[in-house]
Amino acid sequence: MLSGTLLQKSGHVRFAVLGIAMLLVPVSECLAQAEWQRTVKVIAPIQENTVTRALTDTVVGMAETQDLQLRRTPESDTAASLAPIRSALSEEGLALTSATDVFITYRFTLKGSRLQRRILDLHFIYRPSAEQGEDIPILYLNLTENDLYQRLIVEKGLPSSVNEVAFQPFEEAISFHSLQETATVVQVGNQIIRDPKQAASEKRQIAGTIRELTYD
Repeated sequence: MLSGTLLQKSGHVRFAVLGIAMLLVPVSECLAQAEWQRTVKVIAPIQENTVTRALTDTVVGMAETQDLQLRRTPESDTAASLAPIRSALSEEGLALTSATDVFITYRFTLKGSRLQRRILDLHFIYRPSAEQGEDIPILYLNLTENDLYQRLIVEKGLPSSVNEVAFQPFEEAISFHSLQETATVVQVGNQIIRDPKQAASEKRQIAGTIRELTYD
């Protein structure tokens, strides 16, 4: 029924693309009111003079000056103020700015022939070399709350090099498309991706589907 509806709306090209995509989407990801949905998590390195470093610095600045609901991990039951998080990190020899990587979760939803994009959360971690131990959580931000999303992802971003009053919002600067060269897919729906070849294949497939849905 879904494929038939899409065929009537958009023709054979969209039908073929969405037909393939839907085979890859777990049933639990599909919303009754949505025609198609995909949830993707990537990990991107945080390096100097990159958008992820600018994002990290912006988040730390907001945490220090605004009343944010902060957690160190997605599994944390309750939010904490900045002081205990900073103290705990200090005991581990780390700081808020010590993050080496950031997990970013995206959700793409097709509704009424319009593709909607949303960044669901950010999880900053410190990743030591393999022989030194496991990932250490730094900070986690749930962006499903619209006010925080607006303040951080829409109203903050990269300043323009040619216009002092212009900037590129993080919503664009850290989009799935913008980070394709540096980010690695680690989860699609409920499936954890560990194999590098599979991660690269998933990234190409997702990018292609999004491109078709955007421009078809």
